[in-house]
Amino acid sequence: MSDMLRASVMQNSASDSNQTLWQLICSPLVLSLCLATYVGWMFFIAEHNVEMSKSIDFVENIEDQESWAAGGNKIRQLAFLGGAAIGVLSLVLGRVGRFRLNVPLFFIACYVLWAGVSTTWSIDSGTTMRRYMVMACCAVGCIGFSRFFRVRDVVLSAMLVSLSYLVLGVGAEVFFGAFRPHVGDYRFAGTMHPNIQAANLAMGSLAAFTMARVEPKKKYLFYSAFGLLFLFLVLTKCRSATGTVPVSLGVIWLASQPTRNIVIGAMITGWFVSLFALFCMVSGFDPIAEYQEVLLMGRGEETGSSLTGRLPLWTDLMIYISYKPWQGFGYGAFWTPRHIYEIAVSQEWVISEAHSSYVEATLHLGIIGAALLSVTMIATLSYALIVFRKTRRQPEYLFIIGGVFFCIIRGFTESGLTAPAAVTSFLFFALAAHCWNGRQTLIDSENDALNNTGRS
Repeated sequence: MSDMLRASVMQNSASDSNQTLWQLICSPLVLSLCLATYVGWMFFIAEHNVEMSKSIDFVENIEDQESWAAGGNKIRQLAFLGGAAIGVLSLVLGRVGRFRLNVPLFFIACYVLWAGVSTTWSIDSGTTMRRYMVMACCAVGCIGFSRFFRVRDVVLSAMLVSLSYLVLGVGAEVFFGAFRPHVGDYRFAGTMHPNIQAANLAMGSLAAFTMARVEPKKKYLFYSAFGLLFLFLVLTKCRSATGTVPVSLGVIWLASQPTRNIVIGAMITGWFVSLFALFCMVSGFDPIAEYQEVLLMGRGEETGSSLTGRLPLWTDLMIYISYKPWQGFGYGAFWTPRHIYEIAVSQEWVISEAHSSYVEATLHLGIIGAALLSVTMIATLSYALIVFRKTRRQPEYLFIIGGVFFCIIRGFTESGLTAPAAVTSFLFFALAAHCWNGRQTLIDSENDALNNTGRS
């Protein structure tokens, strides 16, 4: 009898030990570190160049651009294949759970399917297939790996990746003697183009600000991380990202307010704006002229009335769009060596992207693809707002609200939405994590609301 009791105790002890180990592995910090390592490693291989800060004006010559367009990067392809493999293993070995498709992911799936179908009419089917496989691998990795995560784990991971890229970037610039923030024309680049670095720093800033709401006991730590990330964001001198972050923070604040406060705040803001406009008209004060240098962040010599050359570029690209307005040239297929050369000659600067996600999407996937992209972003913003309101105001969903708003606004002047990137991947991770582990919270909240209504 004693032997049976001893065996039972040992079995229970082993079970408790295994459960404790599993809880440790699935703790928020460990999961966040794993996610940060996975995404950070994959996109570091795909997007970073440790010698970027040595480049003058961070612009590649036309030969490098044409070489990039002619063939794929093997190391980049292996990185995303590895991500897909991890995703598949996670789907097989992950915790038991049901994946509940939400509205944003439905539109994302439509966009991905349309991109895959574009292989049939692409002007360069090989390039389209390579780029599409990268997108598919990223999607599989996100959906599979997100089985283990909550939305707050994704938010913390986004902050950790941004901080890691910042540390690596500062280290690279110090090593090459390029870290000169006291010089007037300095732009912080680190290991990637300043505009891409700015996007990562902006997303990290929004994540740090959100984590201060998620973990109020550690808010000073997260606010310090936010201040550091935003400081270097300003040093990139990327106007679109730097200007959009404060607006995104305003959207986050607005989303967390009761409806009554939103209406009152809108009325007060409108009153102050009207009063300020009246003051400017009476006094002759021109705020745009007075603060233009501040708004241009010291890059006024690059900017005329054409958004740093974007309007002439878009005018040229509209001619190409008119050739295939509905279906486009195929996902990732427009920027062939021939098109890069033609546009470089026309614009007198080397370019291999449209500098607008919506123009880029129209080039690759036509009006249908651009419409799907736009609807996806609007649906994601709306859905995140609804979930935040219904899940007892869980603050981690503010990251999706602010992040998507940032991407929507930045998409007007940058092409980051049309291809997998660290910024968009974390938003996709958050949506997928909600489908695996967050949807039930919404269902429980709705049931509680119905039960409370029934009792009353």
